[in-house]
Amino acid sequence: MGDRGPIVILDAGLGDASASWTEIQREVSTFARVLVYDRAGPGRSALAPTPRTCKDIIADLRHLLAAAHLQPPYILVAHSWSGINARYFANEFPNEIAGMILVDTVHENKYERFASIQTEEQNARMWAAVKDPAKNDEHIDRTASIEQIRATPRLYNFPLIVLTRASKDDLWNQIETSLQAEFLKLSTHSKQFISTSTDHFLNQTDPALIVTAIQEIINERRSADF
Repeated sequence: MGDRGPIVILDAGLGDASASWTEIQREVSTFARVLVYDRAGPGRSALAPTPRTCKDIIADLRHLLAAAHLQPPYILVAHSWSGINARYFANEFPNEIAGMILVDTVHENKYERFASIQTEEQNARMWAAVKDPAKNDEHIDRTASIEQIRATPRLYNFPLIVLTRASKDDLWNQIETSLQAEFLKLSTHSKQFISTSTDHFLNQTDPALIVTAIQEIINERRSADF
């Protein structure tokens, strides 16, 4: 949608589909071109050979962009697990990225931090789920994907905005929200905003915050001439 401005790519979380961005896509289309798509498996996309990694997912996305004649640079907006995908894209093809917004995304150290506060039984269940691609909706190999971004670290010089849900009292939630500040180290031009919502699905509970962040990155690029 939209007929002017940069191309904004909205990427849903693991197991989620493009429909979760409907309100945001409509708003953003008034000032930018905005693309939502379904990865292989969710929504209206067919299944692909599994297991999958972030490398496979970004290869699919770049083929889609080429087939649709949508040229870079892009602004990536990624929710939850898709932050891993967006970071891989930016690590491998930094010149194609105009900016990035991480929407309450998963940090690669999350599971190790969880393990430090859990019982042995809890850890056994967690690692069994994390390490088995068949135990998530898209059959993503999460451990391999995490290793892929750890193997390609990069300091970005494009604008990065980190959007984080308000923290709750439980330790797991506090670990997840506290790790979000670590993303600020990924770019020389980064900032973080904390939502008033405690819900992980900020694209549903605080869409205005995401729209404002997209507008801010566009304005920042125009004024700073990145």
